Amino acid sequence: MSFVTHTVRGGCYRKVCKNVEFSINEMKNLFAGLLLLLCTNVYSEGHRVFHTSKCYDLLSSIEHHETLAGSSMYRDFLATDSVFLKNVERINKSVRASNLCNLYASLPTDKNNIDACIEFFTSLAADSIPREYRGGYAEQIVGLKSEITSVLEALKNAGYGQYWEQAVLPKLEKAIAGFTFEDGLLENIHREIAILAGDKPLDDNFSKIYILNTDNAFSLNDETFCCTYFLLDKEIAKRYRIDFIQVYIHENLHRLYLSKDLMGRLDGLYATDEFYRTNETKAQSHGEGRNEAFIVAAETYISRKLGLKSVQDVLTEFTEYVEGSLVLAPIIYDCLQKGGKIKSYDDFLSTLFDKGAIRAGRVEKQYNAAMEKIRTKAQE
Repeated sequence: MSFVTHTVRGGCYRKVCKNVEFSINEMKNLFAGLLLLLCTNVYSEGHRVFHTSKCYDLLSSIEHHETLAGSSMYRDFLATDSVFLKNVERINKSVRASNLCNLYASLPTDKNNIDACIEFFTSLAADSIPREYRGGYAEQIVGLKSEITSVLEALKNAGYGQYWEQAVLPKLEKAIAGFTFEDGLLENIHREIAILAGDKPLDDNFSKIYILNTDNAFSLNDETFCCTYFLLDKEIAKRYRIDFIQVYIHENLHRLYLSKDLMGRLDGLYATDEFYRTNETKAQSHGEGRNEAFIVAAETYISRKLGLKSVQDVLTEFTEYVEGSLVLAPIIYDCLQKGGKIKSYDDFLSTLFDKGAIRAGRVEKQYNAAMEKIRTKAQE
């Protein structure tokens, strides 16, 4: 949310093994690489976890272009470029950084080559987008293709590549180097996610986490996710009560299969249950809603099961996250707490609707009952 993208250091190491003689610079590179590996958990528990991406940061900088304001690149070139500023405004009115990164992730792409990124958007056409990703923001991006390519060209010509390598990458690497996982934690997390996946299993790889120079976290179409480097600072995370591990669980849970039929159940609930509709409207005003309650319930359940959250933390999560508007989350959490074999998370959730654990006209009563149970346990 280099360990990841930098194969140069590994290549340097192999070169040293083959050649007895090497330069002082090569020696420095070797020790820098070894130090980074020792200090960072690059292969945490045998798995590659953290990555960086010049292209994802490039795309995110459109939404967060004000973060560039302190750079000479911005002052000398972009701040006075009226076309650039107007195009940025047009883009940001319609799409978000997560939309741009998601579309870029929907096809095999080079995550660290600015020219390849520009070419992707230059040649973008509606029929080149995988069918499952068409519509919605993808159509909006196609409609803004000329503005997006113009902005990306302007950023490139202003020196974004050099700026990223000199000003952005070092602070990302520093954040990555300061973060460690407890032994066995990732295995335990993925074991619990695999239980929920059931007969619709995920692959055996841990999700790639792209640590970016942005202020949020979001999942991507290729089952990876992007995360702000701020979350790797445990003091900052503690201050804002945002824990990276729980974000990691949350975003990995977005990889679970959820059927169109299940999502249709939510549409039906929205149409027929006033309490749910009122809260869902509030959630959507925060950019959340829809399947987010499913994910928050599962993340809270897994975090509680692994001892990462107390019962009081659970209560706080359901009370405060997006103003407590994800009212299905505590109902689902309570049902997960009851245990039992899960065929798949999609099947589990569908069964809650089938058996009336989530029922139109009764959601408020079911929500209050689940929250009261959590409050009682928190007071014990």
